Amino acid sequence: MSPAARPRLILRADGNPRIGLGHVMRLLALGEILSEQFTCVFAIQEPADAVLEQLRMVCEEVVEVPPMPYDGEPAWLTQHLLQPTDVLVLDGYGFGHSFQQAVRPAVARLVYIDDLLAFPQLADVVLNPAGGVPPANYKLENPATRLLLGPHYAPLRQAFREVTLPERTADTDTVLVCLGGADPTHQTQRVADELLALSSVQRVHVVVGSAYAGWEVLTHWAQTHPRITLHRNLPAAELCLLMQQCGAAVCSPSTVSYEYCAAGGGVLFVLPVADNQQNIDRFLRSEGMALPYPSINNVLTSPEADRIADRLRQQQAHWFDGQISHRLQQEFAALLLPQPVFQLRPVVTADSARLLAWTNDPTVRQFSFNPNPVAAPEHEQWLAARLNHPQHLLLLAEEQESKQPIGLIRFSMEGEEATLSYLLDAAYRGQGLAPQLLVQGTRRVLQEKPALRRVVGHVQQRNEASIRAFRRAGFQPLSEANSSRPDSVTFVWVN
Repeated sequence: MSPAARPRLILRADGNPRIGLGHVMRLLALGEILSEQFTCVFAIQEPADAVLEQLRMVCEEVVEVPPMPYDGEPAWLTQHLLQPTDVLVLDGYGFGHSFQQAVRPAVARLVYIDDLLAFPQLADVVLNPAGGVPPANYKLENPATRLLLGPHYAPLRQAFREVTLPERTADTDTVLVCLGGADPTHQTQRVADELLALSSVQRVHVVVGSAYAGWEVLTHWAQTHPRITLHRNLPAAELCLLMQQCGAAVCSPSTVSYEYCAAGGGVLFVLPVADNQQNIDRFLRSEGMALPYPSINNVLTSPEADRIADRLRQQQAHWFDGQISHRLQQEFAALLLPQPVFQLRPVVTADSARLLAWTNDPTVRQFSFNPNPVAAPEHEQWLAARLNHPQHLLLLAEEQESKQPIGLIRFSMEGEEATLSYLLDAAYRGQGLAPQLLVQGTRRVLQEKPALRRVVGHVQQRNEASIRAFRRAGFQPLSEANSSRPDSVTFVWVN
C-alpha cells in the first residue's frame, strides 16, 4: 500500500523514569508491526531525547503533546492532531472511560491496550497481553468490541518476533536480571546481590534502560563484583542475543518476560515490581512458563535445574510461536472494515435449491477450480454429507433486517487447519461485502473450533476481486508454492 493510501495510526503513550517505558515500548513495537498498513504517528508528553530518537526510527511523525492533565488532553488532541479517518491507540492509565468518551467521536476506530481492567471500555478493540483473563471480566459498552487477550497478541519488538534460535541452549549458571527499563522500585541491585550469593551462579548480566535513575550507584557497586556485567539501553537485537546466552533470568512479569520467552527462554523467575503486572505474573506461572522469584535458590542450586529449564522452554515455545505479527496485522486490517450488515446462520436442508443456484452461477463457475456445472443429485448428495458433519461448517449470510440471503461461506477441517470457500449472490457483488464475510466466517469457525491453528483459502490468480477481498480481510498470502494448484494463491489466517 502506498504511503498516501495508508490510514494514520495514532499511538498515544507516555514514559519516564517514574512510570517506566513499558507503555511506550509496547506501542513502538506495535507501530513496527503495522508500519506497512498504516502511517504511524506517535503522540507523547515530555519525551526524553533518547526516547525521541527511538520513536523517530519507527514512526513517520512524532508529536509532542504539551504538558497537561489527562482530563484536558482530549480537547487538544481533537483540535491539533486527530482526524476522522485515524485509528487511535491508547496505552496508559490516564486514558480511562471519560478520556475514551471524549476522543472516540474524533476518530474512525479506537484501540485500548489494557492490563488493569479498571473501567468500562468504549474501544473498538481492547488488547490485553496478559493471559488467563476471561472475556467475561470486561465491561464493554460497545457490543461490537473485539477482545484480543493473551501473549498471542503481545506486541514484541522485531528482534523477538524474528528469532533465530541457537543450536544449543545456554546453561543456567548464567543469569539475566532485567526488571524493566526503569526499575522504578529499585530492586535490580538487591536481586543481583542475592544471585551472587549462590555458588551455582557464574555470571550475572544486569540490563537497565535509559530511564533507569540509579545508574551511577549501580556502576560503582558493580566495580567490586567481577561476576557482574552491566548493560544499559541495549538495542533489541543485542538484548535478544544476550537473553539467548542466559539459561536463567529474573524479570518483571511484563514485556521483558515475554521477550525472554520469545528469544528461546530458559528458567524464568518472575518478580512483580508494579501493580499492573499481577495478571501476567499469574499467567506465566500457571501455564508453566515461569517460577516465582523466591524459589530461585532451590532451583538454581538443584541438580534438576537443566531439566526444569527444558520443561519451561517447551511451554514458552507453545505460547511464543513466531506468529504475533501475523495475528496483529490481520486484526488491524479487519478493524478498518465497516460493521457487517448481515448475520451468519448454519445452512439447513431447505437452503439446498438456493445454494445450487449460486453454485451454478456462471461467474462462480468461472472462478471455481472445477468449472463444470453441478447436477442437482450431486449437489444434494454433497450437501447431505456435510450438514451436521463435525469436520464441515456451512454458514449462510443473510441481511440483518430483511433476512434476505446474500452469500455462503463454508469450511472443511482436517487436523488443525480449515480450508474455506465462499460466494456472494450476484445482486450483492461489488459492495465490499466479501472481506466482511471472510472475517465474520473465520471468526465464527475459530470460535466453534478453537483447536484450529489456521484457516486457508485458495484463489485463482486471475480472480483479482477475490484476491483483493482476502487482502482487505487481513489474510496474508503464503510464500511457499502450491504444487497442486500452481495457478492459485493461498491465503492464511492464523489463530
